[in-house]
Amino acid sequence: MRSGRAGAETLREARSQFEQDGVELKALRRCDPEGRDGTKLPACFKAYLPAPNGKFGMVFRFIRDGEGLALRYLAFGVRHHPRDSNAQTVYEIAHRRLHGQRS
Repeated sequence: MRSGRAGAETLREARSQFEQDGVELKALRRCDPEGRDGTKLPACFKAYLPAPNGKFGMVFRFIRDGEGLALRYLAFGVRHHPRDSNAQTVYEIAHRRLHGQRS
């Protein structure tokens, strides 16, 4: 995992909590439909990990399933990297997955 040991632990804890308790709506923030970095994440939401303003993030999209609305997980990763970094942010990963693009 590119986010390192701290990221892996943060993801495990969040996944366990979300699977057991669900994701509280107040923990979700709307993603910019069109980000300054060229990402397009319409109808997507993000959660900062660890809450409330952690370095990592998860991006989700609401979908309809047989039981109503559900969250579809798109990506996990670092929210923002230093300017000169070539590593993808969680938003770039989510954009690529949402639009079917390969890295």
